[in-house]
Amino acid sequence: MQSREPLAVATRRTRSAVVVSAAGRIDLLTERPWREQVEDACAEDTVKRFVVVDLTQVTFMSVATAPLLIRAHYHCLHRGRLLRVAAPLGPALHTLQVTGVRDVVTVYRDLNAALEPPVRSSW
Repeated sequence: MQSREPLAVATRRTRSAVVVSAAGRIDLLTERPWREQVEDACAEDTVKRFVVVDLTQVTFMSVATAPLLIRAHYHCLHRGRLLRVAAPLGPALHTLQVTGVRDVVTVYRDLNAALEPPVRSSW
């Protein structure tokens, strides 16, 4: 039997965001702690403007788990927050593109870009 790569999930807070970071493989067998922390971040009673899902260390993301981010996107909007996803070129971004999640959810090339405040017009 092949050993499965574990999934490590951590949540932290910055000045403007709740950040849920995943490292490893996200599939139907490993996704539960990741899903729970993303859902908790979206539902958290806080003044944070953003929920950032950091997928920069994800080595595989199944197509069955990707739609969670669409549900999280709408849950955040309902709570007055914006969901941002950090996913560089690689397996997670590929899955987000193939499933159409990339067309609904805002995806940034790295975590720093996802944490940057929106550019405000001088007008």
